[in-house]
Amino acid sequence: MKILSLYTHYPSSASIIINNKIVAATHEERFTRIKNEIVFPINAIKYCLKEAKLKPSELDYVALASFISPFDDTITRKNQWTVNDYLKEQNKIWKPYLIEKIHKVKKSPIEIFPEKINFKMYPEKYWKLNYRKKNIQKKYLTDRVNMVADYFNIDRSKVIRLDHHTCHAFYSYFVSPFKNKKVLSLTVDGFGDGLNSTIGIFNKNGDYKRVYKTNICAIARIYRYMTLLLGMKPNEHEYKLMGLAPYGKKKYGKKALEIFRSTLQVKGTKFVWKTKPTDSFFWFKSRLEGERFDSIAWAVQTWVEELMTKWVKNCVKKFKISNVTIAGGVALNIKAIGKISQIKQVKKIFVGGSASDESMALSAGIYLMHKLYKERGEKFGFKKFPQIPNLYLGPSNDYIQEKKSLKKLNKSKFKIYKKFTLAQVAKFLSKGKVIARCAGRMEFGQRALGNRSILADPRFLDIKEKINSAIKNRDFWMPFAPVILKKFSKQYLVNPKNIESPHMTVGFETTNAGYQKMPAACHPADKTARAQILKKKDNLELYKLIEEFHKITGVGALLNTSFNLHGYPIANTPKDAILILKNSNLDGLVFNNFFIIKK
Repeated sequence: MKILSLYTHYPSSASIIINNKIVAATHEERFTRIKNEIVFPINAIKYCLKEAKLKPSELDYVALASFISPFDDTITRKNQWTVNDYLKEQNKIWKPYLIEKIHKVKKSPIEIFPEKINFKMYPEKYWKLNYRKKNIQKKYLTDRVNMVADYFNIDRSKVIRLDHHTCHAFYSYFVSPFKNKKVLSLTVDGFGDGLNSTIGIFNKNGDYKRVYKTNICAIARIYRYMTLLLGMKPNEHEYKLMGLAPYGKKKYGKKALEIFRSTLQVKGTKFVWKTKPTDSFFWFKSRLEGERFDSIAWAVQTWVEELMTKWVKNCVKKFKISNVTIAGGVALNIKAIGKISQIKQVKKIFVGGSASDESMALSAGIYLMHKLYKERGEKFGFKKFPQIPNLYLGPSNDYIQEKKSLKKLNKSKFKIYKKFTLAQVAKFLSKGKVIARCAGRMEFGQRALGNRSILADPRFLDIKEKINSAIKNRDFWMPFAPVILKKFSKQYLVNPKNIESPHMTVGFETTNAGYQKMPAACHPADKTARAQILKKKDNLELYKLIEEFHKITGVGALLNTSFNLHGYPIANTPKDAILILKNSNLDGLVFNNFFIIKK
């Protein structure tokens, strides 16, 4: 069985599964070089088909993640909106509709941002959709199926739309280590297919049953607009708010925390309103007037952690299942996940890499495969579909690509090693040099896991400043993350339950020894670490590099951050890598076949 799965909202992506194996998966932004790209993912599709050696006519099915794909967001390219654009949306759409009650019907972004309308995200045939029709959203959902069927020249019955939250649930379950075990599957996000939270149960055979759903869990939405309130871009910079939160102090944030506590609450396994805000922005803005920006960040983060830990604890208690998976946008809140992992009643917790909408194409393929097997009376448990060992599912460099990209370098400024050892690279790192690695298959999702990463010595705090100011241009409060060899994880991290984190999905407290050995890769305000815990089988080359670094320094970890310039997607090709090398203060670059250093 051959299934291509697509996500056409942001970030747009494609994935392909043949029989029971994920062959390839990637994001459209990797090719267009526009962050969080919203388009019909033509380039991602071409890559997946090429990697699978398939023609479109050979596909059995095409899966579309989500029943609902917001037409307004897509056509106005919401991924490219600025902070001012989001503020304009609040003032021109949501304030008149929700607060002033001027309009009985909510205005569309199409009316407010006519200059942003762009049809070229569709295949050429669909550029001139009649978007002014009253029922355009409904029409678009039908057109979306037709568009896909026409593009691949397949029967419309082969294009299957799938429920958003069920896709989330299946992804986190099937990438988890919980083989042949009963699992409590939780989802929390902004708003997918009319819902923002679900509770489901997977039995030992991998069959799923939803036991709770709601559309009032506004955790993600409120967090999103507190990001905007603090002057950062919603739907993208929530991680910055999370990074800022530890700098806030309880004594200054008490008032703000009580404001958040007065709204959404947990009662048993359900979310309920104590006081329902009129909206997610102005209601809070008026009540938080005069509060410190770091206090607001601390308060909303503390509130989220309180809600999520209480909810998960109650769910585990009610359903008597101690193995937990979490997916959806809120699952990317590594601080909250860290707190949940400490709950006594939770035996194990697992969050898949990029478990928000970033993984949706991959999620849809897994879900549809299970669905089809079940309809045929066959089992699709772990025996049919083993745990996904890693997320290195994107393109890789070949020798010709790498050699061609090197021609654009000024040889007087760079030294190129055609033959090199990992020991040489480790020694270079130990001298305080910062390198990038563009080798092996690219990671799926937004977390760099070593193959498209910037790597550095985690021992010295000035390394952090160097990367922030000279390469990444990030806010000063933002921490970096460590990649730690599994055999050193207990020494460096407080992890009594041996929680697996191969994709940087859990925020751990560090031990005294851990913080001393890798302060540049930890959060300076609370000494926590968003660790990638690396096994040899996950990424052999990266594992060996860190082993060599340990031989020199006694540290079994490296600082790891994504290989990109601020505001741009992660480097995909050797060409992208060379461009970043030339336009940053990186000291070196590792390809599969070459090691380049600045003279």
